[in-house]
Amino acid sequence: MADIRIRMIKNVMPLPLLIKAGTVLKAGEEYDAVSNKYGAISGICSNGELLGVKPDEFEFIFAPDWVLDLHQCIIHNA
Repeated sequence: MADIRIRMIKNVMPLPLLIKAGTVLKAGEEYDAVSNKYGAISGICSNGELLGVKPDEFEFIFAPDWVLDLHQCIIHNA
């Protein structure tokens, strides 16, 4: 099981020149995600690509305490 799970608030896609089929994070959908050591979050798309997300584009379903502390947020349960 992933350490981080997010629910998208907005659709997020890469720049048009970088689009690969399936590289999208859709609003209302849940995705596994990863964080770097600074707390930046990237969702894992259906094709396995990572796509960075901004704080207003997603909400946490669950994440390690250190990530939540960096983002100073509350977990949003289903």
